[in-house]
Amino acid sequence: MARSLIDLLFPSNCIVCGNKPKPICLGCRPQTEIGQIPGFGFPVLYAHRHMDAIEQTISGYKDQQLTALEKTLAVSVAELFSQLDFSEIDAVVVPARNTKNYRKRGFDPAKSLAQHGLKAVRVGVPVVNLANVRARSDQRGLGRDDRAKNVAGSMKLKAANLSRVVLFDDVLTTGATVSEMARACKDAGVEVVNCCVLAERFTQF
Repeated sequence: MARSLIDLLFPSNCIVCGNKPKPICLGCRPQTEIGQIPGFGFPVLYAHRHMDAIEQTISGYKDQQLTALEKTLAVSVAELFSQLDFSEIDAVVVPARNTKNYRKRGFDPAKSLAQHGLKAVRVGVPVVNLANVRARSDQRGLGRDDRAKNVAGSMKLKAANLSRVVLFDDVLTTGATVSEMARACKDAGVEVVNCCVLAERFTQF
């Protein structure tokens, strides 16, 4: 709440071009290019390639806590959700919170964006966090194998009465987090129908 008030009273320069007085100019807003990443056993849709304006916008939102950028990012999430049929979906599932990052930011980016995206498309399903089974490090800076080891077995779905869900995360790099989310849901007897990610930089490193 305090961060949002600061953003309102003292707006930042545009995160992309640096001009004032808005956190992002109309002309700098990233344009969606919805696509699909194969190989997960269920459709994985993305709204952006993680580069240029969207990379700067996500970084400003998550790393600089510029919450005024949330509305811009949520528009892209809403476009993703508008591609799906939610008629038989019980929830949108997001990753377990990284405790250190959550304390630093004061908010959960994936959960907040999913909630705003659903509201924009008028879908009333809940957004459910997976639970932490054990601590894990920040994925950034880790290679593919280390990312997989870092998240493997780290999450659990504790919510009851779920049969079919959609996964959501903000950025997909190697797919380790999405794969762990899917495993946690499968172990709970819940079917993953689709996954949506705001931006993808899928790499095999």
